[in-house]
Amino acid sequence: MTPDYSFSGNMTDQGGQRYSVDLHYNENGFKAFGDTASLLPKVFFIGDSYTACIEVSNEKSFFNMVGDSLGVAIFAYGHAGFGTLQEYMVFDKWVDIIKPDLVVWEVCSNDFIDNHAPLEMVCGYKVGERRPYLGKGGEVFYRRPLSIWQKAKEVMQFYVWLEKRWVGMKEHVFGIEPRFGEYYVSTLNRKFKPFDEAVEATEHIFKLIKLRKPEGTKMLGFSADSYQPQLGEFNRIFEQAGFSFTAVPTEAIDVASNGPDKITMRAADGYHWNEAGHRVIANSLIPFIKAELEK
Repeated sequence: MTPDYSFSGNMTDQGGQRYSVDLHYNENGFKAFGDTASLLPKVFFIGDSYTACIEVSNEKSFFNMVGDSLGVAIFAYGHAGFGTLQEYMVFDKWVDIIKPDLVVWEVCSNDFIDNHAPLEMVCGYKVGERRPYLGKGGEVFYRRPLSIWQKAKEVMQFYVWLEKRWVGMKEHVFGIEPRFGEYYVSTLNRKFKPFDEAVEATEHIFKLIKLRKPEGTKMLGFSADSYQPQLGEFNRIFEQAGFSFTAVPTEAIDVASNGPDKITMRAADGYHWNEAGHRVIANSLIPFIKAELEK
């Protein structure tokens, strides 16, 4: 996150309701950074854009509501578009400084895309920026996940026009709908080779996390969305590493959004949580965090 970034103004949620936002991040990009010398239990939240949560004010972010409810010291770092390896780098840098009793690791379905360049290259969701990846031998390398064709489109409008014409012709003349990697992930699961490789890469990253985790520090994971097979794979990966995992928060969001009252849980983009969504996430996490701290 941009150091010392702040914003005050209004936002609109998915239902069109306007609400005020006052948010700020510290000099190291944390949205919450408690006292490292605190005698209270310390909880370190790590994640991507759902933890960066630019959609709500600091005090209405789910982790700060958890801290207010449980009386614990809260630390929270999230960054839009980060993959698990980038989040591990944050963890590696700060865990010995914070010395958390518990790390709460937020994941989402597109983390698998972020963790493996070949999968990102065939998916509709793209960050498209140079990022670190973990090689099969454990080495870290950097790559921008774009094919030669995708790079050409960035600089030559003719290629963009040509692709649109080709996609349009396939859809309107031949009746072939454009399908991205996400379709094959949902239908073929791990039989889709780029996704299978992405899962293996993610497993290797969690081995690093397990090795780096200080003795006595507990780990709890939760997912920001409920897409399958990604949710099931994350559940398995966390348990395989010996970490706790829960799908309850995202299930609670789905229930509130799709129930009889159809409560608006999301911001204007339709994905990230609004203030009501953050309350649901916090209330869903509190019993699990309390149980981990009492172990």
